[in-house]
Amino acid sequence: MNRTTTRYAVWRRSAVAVASACALLALGACTSDPNSIAEQAKQGDQKGYIAGNGAIEQIPVDKRLKPITLEGKTLDGTDWSSTSARGKDVVVVNLWGSWCPPCIEEIPDLEKVWTDVQAAKKPVQFMGIDFREDVQRGAAFVKTQKMTYPSLTDESGVLILAFGKQAPTSPPSTLVLDREGRVAARANGPVTATTLQGLIDDVLKSES
Repeated sequence: MNRTTTRYAVWRRSAVAVASACALLALGACTSDPNSIAEQAKQGDQKGYIAGNGAIEQIPVDKRLKPITLEGKTLDGTDWSSTSARGKDVVVVNLWGSWCPPCIEEIPDLEKVWTDVQAAKKPVQFMGIDFREDVQRGAAFVKTQKMTYPSLTDESGVLILAFGKQAPTSPPSTLVLDREGRVAARANGPVTATTLQGLIDDVLKSES
């Protein structure tokens, strides 16, 4: 195992541990090592950042797990739940952070697909998850980058727990939920417009 693979494996274990600990907010505040990836993310200096491996996975209808419920407040303070799309729309969920260089690089591709599906009036919703940063910073970034699809704020980093064992471990990650709210496809790492559009179309076709 080379050094990069070892660092990635260690980081994956650390990310899951931090997220799980934060889920227990009722028992006390979540604290973490100031040198951890999560804390570096909050600082925004991009030190120690490790991107996803770029793997793309499509899950056949008969292999999809139970529907997930993702809910929270968007950066503009609006309540949102994935159940609002249940039975109607495919939902594209993108995990991002302003401190994540590949996230910034993929925004034009995400925007293109979002614009295209709206123009084509496809039954598709987009929802980002602004991972591990405060609302003000996330909202400022969205404005600067001209992101027109909404995003949930997730300063504590716990929203991904809604996905259970299918949870993404680092941004950027993109998941496509079918109309029943099940994970039907996912991309671990930055995604291109062509790839994302193909994943969306495949999910729509699998349910037609």
